[in-house]
Amino acid sequence: MNKFISWLLIPFLTFIVSGPRDWFTSNFSVVGSVFPQNVLLLIWALVIGRLYHTFTKRTIGQTAPFLSAEKELVMTDVSVGLLIAAVFLPYRPKTQPIVSFLHLAMAFTATVIFFLAITRVNLKLYFLDPKLFSLPTALLVLAIFISASLLILCNFVITSALEIFLTLFSCFWLNLFEKRVRRFNHKSRS
Repeated sequence: MNKFISWLLIPFLTFIVSGPRDWFTSNFSVVGSVFPQNVLLLIWALVIGRLYHTFTKRTIGQTAPFLSAEKELVMTDVSVGLLIAAVFLPYRPKTQPIVSFLHLAMAFTATVIFFLAITRVNLKLYFLDPKLFSLPTALLVLAIFISASLLILCNFVITSALEIFLTLFSCFWLNLFEKRVRRFNHKSRS
């Protein structure tokens, strides 16, 4: 089921939520501020939240014999909570500037916390088995470079292009990382 969610449902919802607008001048908050996109944005956040939580919990559960990663699971849960809370706050900067600021701050913080959590777990495993976890580590570095490039290209405005990239990257990366963790567990038990 997680494969269906991460490889089909989330990419489909991500492109639907982003809408037909220019991905380099708009973002999910702007597009999702009106009906029916706001309902799609909520569904997207709930699906993303479920995927992030289950993948992280399952992966951390598999690493339990080798490392402690409870903080990272809490970080993921905080990230999911912030993302879902942000979606419930309307983004209407002209009429509700404070609520709109909170919406953006929570959505941005959710993303940063989630990527910090997966980076922490990845680095812990990288130091246990650099050969096996070098590709996920390299991909995280690449994602940071691409994200920074998109931010610079768009004058440090969070755009749909960045949101689409981070969403699709995280789905791909979580699948790859979980496979590496399974291989690590199998190798460690042998």
